[in-house]
Amino acid sequence: MKKRYTLLWVLFTFSFTSTFAQQAVNPGTRAKAAIQFTRLLDEAATVYPPQLSYLTESGAKIESSFHINESGILSVTFRYPVENSYTLYRLTAPVSAIKAVFYDYYIGLEFDGSVVKIEESDKGSRELKESNTLSLFHIAKPGDGPQGERLKARMEQGLQAFKESYK
Repeated sequence: MKKRYTLLWVLFTFSFTSTFAQQAVNPGTRAKAAIQFTRLLDEAATVYPPQLSYLTESGAKIESSFHINESGILSVTFRYPVENSYTLYRLTAPVSAIKAVFYDYYIGLEFDGSVVKIEESDKGSRELKESNTLSLFHIAKPGDGPQGERLKARMEQGLQAFKESYK
């Protein structure tokens, strides 16, 4: 009888420990999830650069790659040609507020509320000033068609994997 109680106690302890270990956040897994997700966003924005303002010309370049900092803030800075100069646009938003991927002509992330902060510079300046807050984080401009649908599917899979690993 004593052996049965001991065996049950060992099994209970083992199952409790393994359940607790699965719930703990592994910093390495979290960092890897952030790197994989931001790499996907970088690829999309490089292949299909967005146009965030009617005042800029097309042909945006990523000035500062997509990054998720330790506070959980997603950010990117784009450099747009404007006449013979440039304008910088930085977008930042908390990853905890990501709701879904959106796709119309543009593709990006939809957030809970107006938490996407947009900062822009004057023409030729590197100084960024807050200009707007939105609920959409524009990432790429694939246009209509199968390439946009494929990109949306990849981004949805990437977002799902990111959410599962980043908790």
